[in-house]
Amino acid sequence: MPYQDLREFLAHLERAGQLRRVSVTFDVGRGTNELQALMRHLAANDGPALVLDNLVGCNTPGVPLVFNPYGTRERTAMILGTSDPVEAKLRHVGVLQDPSRWIKPRLVGRGEAPCKDVVIPREAVSVDRHIPHVFFGREGASYITGGVVVTKDPETGVRNVGAYRATSFWNGLHPQGGSYSDERMKKQLSVFAFWNPPMSHIGLHLARAQRLGRPLELAIACQVDPALHLASATGIPFGMDEYDYAGGLRGAPVDLVCCETVDLEVPATAEYVIEGVFRPDVPTDIIGWHSNAVGYYDKHQIFPVFDVTAITHRRDPLWYGTIEMMPPFDHNYMALMPVEGELLADLQRKIPEVRDAVVTPNMTYIVQLGVDGAARPHPEFGKYVLHAAWGAAGRWPRTAKIVIVVGPDVDPYDLGAVEWAIQTRVQPWSDIIINRAGQAMVLDPSAPKGPQGFPTVSEQMGIDATIKIPERFTDYAEVSQADPAQVQQVARKLAGIL
Repeated sequence: MPYQDLREFLAHLERAGQLRRVSVTFDVGRGTNELQALMRHLAANDGPALVLDNLVGCNTPGVPLVFNPYGTRERTAMILGTSDPVEAKLRHVGVLQDPSRWIKPRLVGRGEAPCKDVVIPREAVSVDRHIPHVFFGREGASYITGGVVVTKDPETGVRNVGAYRATSFWNGLHPQGGSYSDERMKKQLSVFAFWNPPMSHIGLHLARAQRLGRPLELAIACQVDPALHLASATGIPFGMDEYDYAGGLRGAPVDLVCCETVDLEVPATAEYVIEGVFRPDVPTDIIGWHSNAVGYYDKHQIFPVFDVTAITHRRDPLWYGTIEMMPPFDHNYMALMPVEGELLADLQRKIPEVRDAVVTPNMTYIVQLGVDGAARPHPEFGKYVLHAAWGAAGRWPRTAKIVIVVGPDVDPYDLGAVEWAIQTRVQPWSDIIINRAGQAMVLDPSAPKGPQGFPTVSEQMGIDATIKIPERFTDYAEVSQADPAQVQQVARKLAGIL
């Protein structure tokens, strides 16, 4: 059965011994917070999900903070009803490959929508009082990290539901020594919409609205069924509805309700909903510092600002907060499943020899083949797969900075085994491809940055770590490795001794 909301998912984690409710005091204030240290401690020890209910420095006392719910591959797999990460990935891929399995959402009335328990109209909205603010590390702003953002194409009316971070200006530290106006702090937010150039679907919507001189409405639904988070983070083709895809992942339609002030629909069981409008002139502002997914702080970025037109939330709501930092961290594995799914779904459609695709927390892409050496379909097959990976559908594969192709005897989840394959099956000049005109992963600090504070172009490297028969050899040295079944047999023999 699908989870109706985040609360049901958390209850499942608690029954599985994967969640703890903690009343120990934690500081969440800007500059004094303990949350980055807590994240590192949990990530280093495969720690459980937490619900923190004793926060110092938070503006909304009584709103618990959900922390680290997706901090392992196992808990991420539980989003799709299994504790096996590979099984969960294959379910994700299967639904992504087959839109006939997608299920359209169901529109419900206000009476069936817990997100309407409390309605704060535009004139009463004050971001400093109505949205929880928790700070992480040295970040200068409080970021909204648990939301899915809904917009509609201003030309076609087709909906997009994307996973985009939003920023609050209240109590924020201006990264260049400036200040934010009272209106900006209390009535406005910013969202990570890459609109100039438009590098995401919300960016396409915003760029089109600007060109047409029209406002663009948006709604941010915070803390929803995590299957919807997975769907919103997956790069399905532009013009297809992520709510439909989420329905396929859940095996049941997503219940939606109409917003109060904008012509959009949001998940009825969201904990918070923030409604707003981008004005036609698309004002921007500078934000920072921001800790990113590759493990560095962005000192400043420029993003568009929108007016908040209403806030609704559940009675006794929950808030979710996370930081991106040197991997791994919470939601690292949740974010990787859509990336792996996009790549694997596209490659397996075209290349049946592809067995698996694994993306490490540091965003190294590893493609495992089911064949190697002379069994490959043609010479230089590994290089063919490298180019196919960069050309795969979806949001992420084209930004892969390092891609490695390995054979069936190399475990793509074991970086030691991958390194062994590189050291024993790769000649640097002959087996590596350098692409100097790839699309950048926008958070990569090593690539040159544009005026908005993020890069658009990056160099890329592909490593063909397959066995080069017949390109270079007629046979290859036999691998010296213990039989896995015998290893298990020895382990059973030593059970209770070692």
